[in-house]
Amino acid sequence: MAAVDPYQRNGIPPTPTERRDQFAQLLATKVEQGYDVESQGDTEAVIVTRGRQRRFRSQTVGKRQRIAIDEQGRVTSHGLERQTRSA
Repeated sequence: MAAVDPYQRNGIPPTPTERRDQFAQLLATKVEQGYDVESQGDTEAVIVTRGRQRRFRSQTVGKRQRIAIDEQGRVTSHGLERQTRSA
């Protein structure tokens, strides 16, 4: 049995407006989960885990990932390298 993609209607890809709306919902969920938005487009963004004011920082703080919704309505997420700050 094939997996059903919740973002497609009877195999029809979402319209650009539907993709933007779906992406806005996805991004809002990530922000609620504790991510900050580093950069953003209509259907993709780079997000980073928030830091906390603690003496010993978690290894997950500052992790970056690219999230997107493609033309077929599929969500993709890829880890990215941490940015280094220049002096």
